[in-house]
Amino acid sequence: MKGENMFYPNIVDVIPEKNIVCISPHYDDFLFFLGGYLLELKEHGLLGSKKLTNISTFSRSNYQERDSEGNKDASLKRVQYATGIRLIEDLECLDALLGPHNYFYRVMGEEESQVRGKILNEGEGEMEMAFGSYENMDGHDREILARMKDAAMDYMAQEDTAVILPLSMKGHIDHFIVREAGLTAAKEAGSSRRAAVYFAEDKPYAGMMDGVESKINDDFIAANGLADKAFAHHPEEILELAFKHYPSQVDEVYNTGIRDRSRYLKELYNVSCECDRIYQYNK
Repeated sequence: MKGENMFYPNIVDVIPEKNIVCISPHYDDFLFFLGGYLLELKEHGLLGSKKLTNISTFSRSNYQERDSEGNKDASLKRVQYATGIRLIEDLECLDALLGPHNYFYRVMGEEESQVRGKILNEGEGEMEMAFGSYENMDGHDREILARMKDAAMDYMAQEDTAVILPLSMKGHIDHFIVREAGLTAAKEAGSSRRAAVYFAEDKPYAGMMDGVESKINDDFIAANGLADKAFAHHPEEILELAFKHYPSQVDEVYNTGIRDRSRYLKELYNVSCECDRIYQYNK
């Protein structure tokens, strides 16, 4: 499709709600979900018009980039080590993006996939991630989904509020759990829902999908009546922030995923600027 009518040149029309609550699976997801949008707001002097909350879901982590053996260690000592690094990295990045003390930060304390015993895909040129969906969720995963559904439900009745969820592109099990928890909350809220619900493209995964993964994503969008809202993006600034503030997380594959996705969307929407998009849930 050529989504020319779905590109929003005025950034204020993309998320009109004042309160933005991002339910992030991991420590770096706020930047990759909303960074381009927020930089565009900042460029127009509008960042102060929003009240921002980041919810860090899987905040108990043992993961460090380039440490395959260490990432198999789920001991308390390892989790304390990795979690401390990743939490401070995230706060430093949000300080740089939004300004210190200009946001709320909520930690849910759930265990990240590999702490729960999931196996990471570690293929060359691929993201290190654990895949999953309902078919291979265990009891622990389902308990997390239920808790996160309740957490998301707290925001569904709030006026002038946007709840941001992941699309779960490429099917990271943690992203899938957050997506399904938020979507279930939105559906169960029904006519009492006052918050708007949006789904962000998972980057860098969005730029690395194969044909099968793209179809799974497209089918989810169609099945849930999601409406796309594209806008000007700032991929180089996002990458600069990522490599500066998340040294324990990022590698060269981030460059490929983020740049390729931005170029793809630029061509798709036939616009002159780099491009990102979110989807609004309208059911």
